[in-house]
Amino acid sequence: MKPFLLTAITALSVAGVAPAAWAAPGDDDALRIANAHGCMVCHHVEPGATGLNSAAASGPAWRDVAARYKSVKGAQQQLTATVMTGSSPTSAGASPYKNHWEGKVSGPYMPSHRSAIAEADAARLVAWILALDVPQ
Repeated sequence: MKPFLLTAITALSVAGVAPAAWAAPGDDDALRIANAHGCMVCHHVEPGATGLNSAAASGPAWRDVAARYKSVKGAQQQLTATVMTGSSPTSAGASPYKNHWEGKVSGPYMPSHRSAIAEADAARLVAWILALDVPQ
């Protein structure tokens, strides 16, 4: 097992997060990006997964994101922009605020991550999220 992955599994186990709550087949680089930039604090890969102290995620599960945007033209660019600028009404260039995840997540919006992640890394992570298998 790669040292990074072993460290991540150990850290999450100590924090009370089951590896199944965040691990997904496929892309070690995307998981590295997600863990390095704190994405897993608000998001899980699987719907219904819980984190520290059984807390629900404040953002949508990535398989839910993949399902919602599977057939949306320009989803890659749209979601990368959301990572960078956020979805709050105060985000640069944000359209009038409407949370389409309302009732499904505990967080009211996604803040801008422009200062926390490079756009290329955000795009790489979004591409992986959109490629996740979704239940039929």
